[in-house]
Amino acid sequence: MVKKLLFVLLVGVFVFTINSPILAQEEREAEDIEEFSLEELLNVEITTAGKQPEKIGEIPASVILVTREDIEKHGYQTLGEVLENIPGLYQINDYFIQNFGVRGFYTVDSLRNMIVLVNDVKQTDDFRSAYWLSQINMPAEAIDRIEVVRGPMSVIYGTGAFFGVIHIKTNIVGEEEWANTLSFSAGSDETYRLFARSSGSSGDFQYAFNAGYYDTYGIDVPLEEMGPFIGNTGGQLENTEKFFNVSLKFKDFFVDTSYAETQKEIYIVLPTISDGALNEFRSARVAFGYDKEFSAKVRARAKFDYFYARNFLDQDLLFENFWGRQLDGASGYNVELNLFLNPVPELNLLFGVDYRKVLDVQNDYRYPFFALGPLWAKLIDPIVTQSAFVQLNWKISDQFKIVAGARVEQVPEFTAERRFGDFAAGNYTTVQFTYSQTDPEFIPRVALLFLPNEKNAVKLLYGQAINRPSFFQIIDNRLGGFYVQPLEPETIRTFELNYLGTLSPKLSVSLSVFYNLLENLIFRTFLTDAEGNLIQSQANVGEMTTTGAELSITARPTPDFHLELSGTLQETKDKREGFEDIVPGYSPKFLGYAKASYFFNKDISLSVTGTFVGAMEAFYDTWLGARVGEKVDGYFLLGANLRFRNLFGTGMFLNIRGSNLLDEEIRYPATSNNPLFAPQGTFGRGMSLLATLGYRFMPIP
Repeated sequence: MVKKLLFVLLVGVFVFTINSPILAQEEREAEDIEEFSLEELLNVEITTAGKQPEKIGEIPASVILVTREDIEKHGYQTLGEVLENIPGLYQINDYFIQNFGVRGFYTVDSLRNMIVLVNDVKQTDDFRSAYWLSQINMPAEAIDRIEVVRGPMSVIYGTGAFFGVIHIKTNIVGEEEWANTLSFSAGSDETYRLFARSSGSSGDFQYAFNAGYYDTYGIDVPLEEMGPFIGNTGGQLENTEKFFNVSLKFKDFFVDTSYAETQKEIYIVLPTISDGALNEFRSARVAFGYDKEFSAKVRARAKFDYFYARNFLDQDLLFENFWGRQLDGASGYNVELNLFLNPVPELNLLFGVDYRKVLDVQNDYRYPFFALGPLWAKLIDPIVTQSAFVQLNWKISDQFKIVAGARVEQVPEFTAERRFGDFAAGNYTTVQFTYSQTDPEFIPRVALLFLPNEKNAVKLLYGQAINRPSFFQIIDNRLGGFYVQPLEPETIRTFELNYLGTLSPKLSVSLSVFYNLLENLIFRTFLTDAEGNLIQSQANVGEMTTTGAELSITARPTPDFHLELSGTLQETKDKREGFEDIVPGYSPKFLGYAKASYFFNKDISLSVTGTFVGAMEAFYDTWLGARVGEKVDGYFLLGANLRFRNLFGTGMFLNIRGSNLLDEEIRYPATSNNPLFAPQGTFGRGMSLLATLGYRFMPIP
């Protein structure tokens, strides 16, 4: 009853204030809030799809754009909350990893099937070939823009771009009135945040600096409502994050550097006993390069980036002073060269060469109480991924455009070593193994675009992508030193039809119908070793298909009122023999998103957001012969944000954000990380509030 009353009250306030002559008395022009009209949105340019500015209507993919204005008016608190509100993405948090599924597919390693860039730098954890949000923990306020390109993108970005690319930009230097920002936030669950930003330019020099601090006590929920254990999570899921990045540009030279540190208490396998198991992430990246336009027909770009990441887990299980440690991480560098040619106005050519070298990978695993470990793994040779690609954009007429491209990618042979035993006593076994899947992978894409006018675009798309086995998967497959089937890259083929249209100055629509065929997926299965013994190991045995449709409608009935509605229908099927009748885990059949915002005047706005995620099953474990957890119900999240800008005629602003205002019970299905303590699924965050007070000001002369 209380939830219903709160919902009715919120809607009533929203409707009343839209029609309030007092709050709406100050007239505001549309461009103060949204730079582009709906008709102009097709001509907005992004750089992620082809590494150069391209109009959304002419990009051979389905595109979603999230701007700083979107983040501010909706009041998103964290990067995770921003991603959770992007159509097609849905969150699963098993108290170890904050992760997302996309287009009906999910892997236990964080965002392993998409590429995540920050200022054009990959944020890969090269131990698991994944993208931990704890290593990309930027404040939401640091984000200038997020460009999401959906569909296979391996032609441009190589391995891992199964379902597309998420490109986060924090270094856009514009002509905004307020170049510096300071803010402080406080809210539910003892959550506190600090943020600072400065950006500007002088002549040929540009800079952008962002820094943030985040601390929360975490949620406090009963363990007995998730599984067989008794107690509460209070004080055992605390999280502290620190982040900064600096971007500099002088003429054609650029530098971008970032550092992220997270100290996060987690649950994995079992609940913790005292203060919580501490998982500490550290990530440092630096990139520099040269981007030169020699003429209207020739441009070249060269970039070098160095990466370092470490993940340390100090476990807390069973009893006081329990001792168990894990350490993993990787470091190396990436070199990329791109050449852009425009020999004639109708033809654009992109050439690229990419060389990534992982110099060091560490994995140290020690749990003496369980007689597990020490297990230690390292590289003997570096892991090199080398590739070259080409993409052609040819406008064959005023209404038709062809985009075609291909990439050749190869990993030379490398050797790794794994040790297990008593290192201190010198009594241990060493196993060396060589990864020799060195055949080059050929990855094509092709698209036909029909552009009848500036208001409509129809895209017929076909693309392939690969996802190479991670170092973790490779060494996990050689744990005992016995022969197992070598792991090959996973593959995806996608067929998609996309329509973008502005039906009127106040209404636009986007519709995508897609079919994904995923093959060679790496799953745990039963194999026979060289001696005829039945063993469980990882192998390329998976095959899945997903058929789906994504619809988004954007309406602006008045310059002050914006409405976005999105929905995804999808059905994923497991094509493995014997699994045809088993519903795949973590694949909701329906996703829904709604965003409404109203500006009472140029400085006061109210936003309401809604997210629906359908019911999900946990995955089916072949070893158990059953699912690792129960099916969880779908849930609906209602959020709202009230924002005041230029308080007292100054640059001061106030943000009041409410999340899960109906206090809906959220359940995430059990994963392989938590089936013993959460077979009924882990709880998501209940109703919460966060207030942010900040100040924007001009640089001091």
